[in-house]
Amino acid sequence: MTKLACQARDFAKTLALEAANKLRQSVGQKHDVEFKSPGDWCSALDRQIEDHLRQRIAERFPDHGFLGEESAHTEIKEGLLWVVDPIDGSMNFLRGYPQYAISIALLSDGEPLAACIVDPSRQEVFSAAAGHGACLNDTPLHVAQTVALSKAVAATVFPKPQSTWMPGYLTEFGQVVSSMAGVRRSGSMALELAYLAAGRVDTFWAHGMGSWDAAAGVLLIREAGGQVFTLDGLRWCDSQSIAAAAPGVAKAWLALLRPEAH
Repeated sequence: MTKLACQARDFAKTLALEAANKLRQSVGQKHDVEFKSPGDWCSALDRQIEDHLRQRIAERFPDHGFLGEESAHTEIKEGLLWVVDPIDGSMNFLRGYPQYAISIALLSDGEPLAACIVDPSRQEVFSAAAGHGACLNDTPLHVAQTVALSKAVAATVFPKPQSTWMPGYLTEFGQVVSSMAGVRRSGSMALELAYLAAGRVDTFWAHGMGSWDAAAGVLLIREAGGQVFTLDGLRWCDSQSIAAAAPGVAKAWLALLRPEAH
């Protein structure tokens, strides 16, 4: 698996950079917007990029599975499976807000083996292979060394406006924003997770995400020395409530989000 992890990481980087180039060429153009649900937007470009990535993966690894946000809302299956979000932060992209990314990961029996997240606006390439660390543009990544929650910065993704997660999330948000140094929310879960791996934020939490939102970021954080949890006890790929933290604040972070368990 070690050889495959490195091969898949390098291939994921190639694919993500191809997709990033397509995005850069499309900035400022008019796109037909599809409103899938309140707060959930996509365009024909999302589907075009996903189709391109599916075809490229099928050519290179014809025996691997494929799961994309726009085309196949299925459960994570055993075996080797590529999980792709063609534009994580589609609303941002369509509004011209420069905070979106391409997220690609290869899973082996539900656990991430290789990953790449590319930010086309900043030309940042976050990548990882299981057991081989994580990098930003070939520079090794390490999570922050923060040890006090009062000095930590949290990142998050809001639930969709009409989500059943919203009432409980707002309670959590109040606890977090009143206990920590700051909270950031950009609209791209992939980038928030990558930023935790890069030491730019210290903690993260979200509810209602899909596996395509988290797959690449989970590996980046683990390989950079961080910890990933679920708030419902399920495997990350089966859960819709995920949290992560740098190790120095992990215990306090979980106690803040789930005080009844401590």
